[in-house]
Formats: sequence, C-alpha cells, structure tokens
Amino acid sequence: MNIALFSDTYLPDINGVATSTHILKKELKKHGHHVLVVTTILPHNSDYIDEDDGVLRLPGIDLKKLYGYRASNIYSFKGMKELKEFQPDIIHIQTEFGIGIFGKIAGEILNIPVCYTYHTMWADYSHYITPGNLKAVDQAAKKIIEKISKIYGNSCSELIVPSQKTADALRKYGISNSIHVIPTGLELEAFALENKNQGLVDQILQEYHLQDKFVVIFLGRIAPEKSIEILIDAMSDIVKKEDKICLMIVGGGPQLEELKTLVHQKGLESHIFFTGPKESEYVPSFYHAAQLFVSASLTETQGLTFIEAMASGLPVLARYDKNLDGVIVDGHNGYFFKDQQDLVEKIIHMYHSDLTQLSTCARNDAQKYSSENFYQHILRTYEQALAKHHYCYKVVSITPENNHLYTVAFQFDHHQILLSLSGQVIERYGLSVGQVVDREELDALKDQEQVSKAYKLALKYLTYKDYTYAKMQKKLMDKGDFDDIQVEMTMDLLMQKNLIDDAEYTRNYFQKAKRLGMGMNKIIYHLKKEGVSPFIIDEYLEEYSQDLEYDKAVELVQKLYNENTTRPQYALIQNIRNKLFNKGFSQDVVERAIENFDFSIPKEHTMNLLTKEYYRVYNRYKNRYQSHILKSKIITFLVQKGYEYDDVMEIIQQLWEDTND
Repeated sequence: MNIALFSDTYLPDINGVATSTHILKKELKKHGHHVLVVTTILPHNSDYIDEDDGVLRLPGIDLKKLYGYRASNIYSFKGMKELKEFQPDIIHIQTEFGIGIFGKIAGEILNIPVCYTYHTMWADYSHYITPGNLKAVDQAAKKIIEKISKIYGNSCSELIVPSQKTADALRKYGISNSIHVIPTGLELEAFALENKNQGLVDQILQEYHLQDKFVVIFLGRIAPEKSIEILIDAMSDIVKKEDKICLMIVGGGPQLEELKTLVHQKGLESHIFFTGPKESEYVPSFYHAAQLFVSASLTETQGLTFIEAMASGLPVLARYDKNLDGVIVDGHNGYFFKDQQDLVEKIIHMYHSDLTQLSTCARNDAQKYSSENFYQHILRTYEQALAKHHYCYKVVSITPENNHLYTVAFQFDHHQILLSLSGQVIERYGLSVGQVVDREELDALKDQEQVSKAYKLALKYLTYKDYTYAKMQKKLMDKGDFDDIQVEMTMDLLMQKNLIDDAEYTRNYFQKAKRLGMGMNKIIYHLKKEGVSPFIIDEYLEEYSQDLEYDKAVELVQKLYNENTTRPQYALIQNIRNKLFNKGFSQDVVERAIENFDFSIPKEHTMNLLTKEYYRVYNRYKNRYQSHILKSKIITFLVQKGYEYDDVMEIIQQLWEDTND
C-alpha cells in the first residue's frame, strides 16, 4: 500500500508523537509498503538531515509552549501536488493542528479513507492556552477541546487511541465512531542490556559525577503536566536520609529553566542534574546509567518512556494512572506511589533492595509493546478503513483451497480483498465471477469467514476436552480475532451439531464425579464455575438421589478406615470427616455416614499404635527436657493425638521406668 502519515511533529523532535510516527514509518517500510511522512519544516537552528526522501516538509512556525510542535498552514498547493504524485491509498493523521487539518482536506480531495490516532489528551494541556490559569477560561478551553476531539473522532474512517483510558474519555466526549485501542510500539532492541554502550554510559556517569551513586532517572518533556516538581520536592526529603541517591532529569521543554531555579533554591544541585534534550541514539545509554525510572505525570496516554525504561531493565516507579494499567504491575515490574511521602519511602526502600527480579520482569513485560505487534494492529485497522470506504466489490476469481474451501477475490479500484469461504456459503450467496456485491454483503461474507475460522478453532479445543457453552464462548472471545456476533453465530453452529451441550456436559460430569468420589457440593460448585445454568443443574439433580451420595460417602469411609495404620479412633474419625468435607459431601451426608459406621478398633491394635507413638516422641525429645517435664509433655502430646487418657497412662506406667533409667 501507499500510506501517507500526517504529523505536525517529527524527527528530530523528541516527543511521543514524533517517536510513534517514525516507528510506524519504519515498520510499514520494512513490510514492503511505501510511506510518505507529511510534516512541518525543521526548527530554524537544526542541522538534522532526513534519512530518506520519504519526508515532505511544509512551512511552519515554532510553538514555544508546545515543545517540538510547529504550526503550519492548513493547506499546501505544493504538498497536494506531491501527494497526488505519490497516490496514497490511505491517510493516517497523527496530530490535530495545521498538518492534521491538511490531511483531512487531502483525504476528501483524493477520495481515500483517513485514519486518525488521538495521541494526546489535550484537556490535560489546556493550561497552555489559558491566560493566567483562570479557572473559567480553562473550563471553556476544555469544552472547546472536547468539541474538536469529537469532530475529528467522528469524521475519520477509523479512530485509533493508545490506551483504554483515552478511549473511555472520547466516549464521554460523545464520539460514536469505532475506536481501536492500539498501544504504540517501540524498537526495543536499542534499549536491551545486551546492546548496552558501556563506554557512553561511563561517560555519562563521569560527566554528572554519578559514580557510586543510586541514579533515579526521569526522561521526557520538561513541562507542568509532567509534575516534575513533585520529584524535586521528594528529593529534598530523600537526601536527608540517603546521600547517595541522585535524580537525573533528561529532556527539554518550557519548564526547564523554572525547575533549574527551583533546584537551586532548594540547594539540590549536587543531587539533581538536568541534561537537556538528547538525540534518540543517546537515550538508551541514559537509561542504562540509572537504576530506577520515576515519573509523577498523570497525563500520559500510554507512557512510552515507561516502556523504554522497562526494556532497559529499569523498574518503574509511577504515580497511579489508569493509562498505566497493564504497563506497570505493582510489585512485579515496579511500583505505584500515591503522594510525595509515599514516593520518598518507596525510593529509599528500593535503594536498599535487590532490584534484580523487578528488573528482569520489567524487561520481559516490555516485549509485548514491540514495533512488530504495533504494525500488525495498525495494518488490520487500515484494511478495515479501506473496506468501509469502498461500496462496490466485484468477484474476480474463485480458487479452490483444501478442506472444501475457496479463495474468493473481490476487486475494488486497484485493491483486492481475499476471503476464504466454504462452497456452502458461496452457493448460499450466489457468488460467481463478475458478480458485484455491496459493502453490507461483503461484511456478511467476512463474518462467514470468521465464523468458519472460529468453528475450526472450537473443534481444535474440543479435541482435547469438553466445554460448556459459557467456557467455549469466553475461549473464543479471549482469542481476540472475533467480535460478539461472530462468536454467537459460531456457538449456534456448535449447538446445532451437538458439539456443545450443557445438559450432556452436566450428565457426564456427574458420572465422572461419582467415580472419583466427589460430593454434591463440590459437583455443583464446579458446574457453576464452568458456567452451567442453575436450571440445568437443578433438572439433573432431580435424577440424582441423595442416597447415591450417601452410599458413595460410606464407601469412602470404609476405604479410609481400612487404610488406617497410625491413627487412634478419635483422630481417625476427625480425619475422615475432614476428607469427606473436602470432597464436597454435604454435612448431613457426612454426619450420617460417620454415625452409622462402626469405627471400633481392637484394644490390642490401639495399644500397639500408642506404643510406637510413645517411643517416637520419647526418642525425639528426651535430650531437650528434664525427666519430669518430658513425661508431662509426652502425656499431653499423646492425648492431643486422639488417644484415650486412660490408655496413655497405662502405656506410661508400662514403659516409663524402662526408658527413663
């Protein structure tokens, strides 16, 4: 495909949007797609050179408060000319300013689908456009942001967000378009410890005098929404207790000078270091020079720097935010903190702790945010956008596959959609070469293809074990490739073929449970856990007599009684009672089975057991206690084991003199 990416910020800018756009471009090109990045001109003082000719830069002016962003005109004749020559199949907008608006206009002119990624929760950045931070003006600004977000979100072919929190916020704004939650992928290899540039790390440690220090790092945009002042205030308390802990702040932004002044006022220059912004190739070494990553920001839409830090082997310490659910697992790859005091305590705690396990988990967990996974999700979204944009699809070929399936090729413009369909579906829809179908019919055929895939997957699962309706439905939904309707259609097909039958599952489980000696309570608990309807369970219970459960309980009592070689009568009864309860037998059945069973044990057998137990306890403790204390201890122990007091005293009288000489 030919894909045009529109973004107001791009390399060499250091921010999440620029990074995400660059990574997407590289992944698309790696998989054979042609990519054109449409962005603004380089900063006036930059000597950066674009890596290839796939970047179209349009005039713009720096927005000083929004570090890394430049404002451009909403339309460019030169840009439109180059776009037409590029012939994009799809436009993917990354930002909402001049370049983003130009992308929307270009999509309408070229009549191609427009995808849009909502990277930034702009309501968290309204202070940049609020003079004097007036509350009324700030609230008005947030309302304007909501309306703009709604317009963008509902007018694109497909809407992409990096986190579920962002999706939830946009739904509250009133966006009705479908929303794809796709976390931005990262090129994690550069951050891997095996690719560590030790020479550069040593240079960093030497430059900032961090040798033999415990280095806590914050890396990102230096701006109010990042709440960096919380980290600085926390360091005031930390250095009073642990002088070796230092904070390294990496990045640039509008609040940089203000925070430097704050550090100076607090007299923390020897413990807090500002490095300024760094080129992307140097960033991994700054992570590798640290032992812990920390952030107090509550405005992240995904937290790319958190993932970079984890990939570098750093545990992460972050103020809790819903966007970080799934990224940070508290106590597993890092910790959340509630407030400044909690932050101080956790940093000091981690300074004194072995962070090896947290580091290993952080590295492993970061891998799910790879650029390859990111690409695969984005590509599926592009395919959906293309399918929704075109309304007429012509069947150009029907090719037999294996297993009674056919590959049906649908042509629209110069693109093709391939579906794998059964002969039955082809016949039902009357498909033939040359036939034209509309979008609704094509969507229905896609559902049929997915149902076929889901059905095959279900058969694979059923090869190994039986499933209830609820368990199979959840299994297919968890797979993530099928929507609710497709799963429901699959379940109907499985039920029609009697492959899923909760009544039969219940019947089979009762029979199996009886063979295993399970009680009624445990059987019912398991069936409910498997999702079987209480009505089906009650229906079968009518066929299952309580007498059968009692017979099974008596059978188990007899077995345990026959196997007993160590317990006296009282202890044996208690042991059997516990085992019956654990097996799930009801209390009435347990008590009836025990009450009606003859547990009498011959006196001679009891005394033999008691003798063995006496010698075992005596030999074990004879060197620990004086004679009179030992005797008392043995009596107490044997009675506690369940032996009758009179029998214990009889054994003591017989054996004590001999063993205590």
